[in-house]
Amino acid sequence: MPKFEVNIPHALPPDDVKTRLTGATGKIESTYGATCRWTGDRQLAVTRKGFDALVNIEDARVHVDMTLGFLLVPLAGAIKAGLTKELSSLLGSQPA
Repeated sequence: MPKFEVNIPHALPPDDVKTRLTGATGKIESTYGATCRWTGDRQLAVTRKGFDALVNIEDARVHVDMTLGFLLVPLAGAIKAGLTKELSSLLGSQPA
């Protein structure tokens, strides 16, 4: 399964980033049918059929490692753009 990365800069304390991401998990689960769970203090796993992502909170950015099923690969650009837009909005930063 192909892998993709997204990086979103932020200027927030890591705990604030985690709070904002935690607040968004309900929308992710209901809108996209995904399952979200914290696997560490700074890592959120998001999974659904054909999509797996690890969202890592770093000091100056959020780094997302995504694995897409072959049926979603043609949509990779749109998925990355949407993810960048949503996370940038959530974290109050400009898309990179």
